[in-house]
Amino acid sequence: MVELPALSVREGMAMGMFLMGLAACAAGLWTMMAREYQRTLRNISAQSDRLHARALTEVGVVPIIDASTKLVEAVNQLIRTAMGVGAFLCLVGVALCGIAYWMMV
Repeated sequence: MVELPALSVREGMAMGMFLMGLAACAAGLWTMMAREYQRTLRNISAQSDRLHARALTEVGVVPIIDASTKLVEAVNQLIRTAMGVGAFLCLVGVALCGIAYWMMV
């Protein structure tokens, strides 16, 4: 029977931190690479263009155009926030991996 070497507490903590770092990097990349927000922004922009064409003929559509403009700006801000969160998660993941490496050396 082969005996496995026992892990020390420090090695276990380092392996745990390294795995958490990898998970944080993966979550950050997944957040930045997800194109669901951009697809939504394209659809809203297409509808907004249709409303602008209709606004030239109907006066009652102007408040709807203002609302659609604010909606496009809100989705744009949502995309910026998602990219920032993704970049932060990647940086935290790299830092955790670096600390885990430092603990093992």
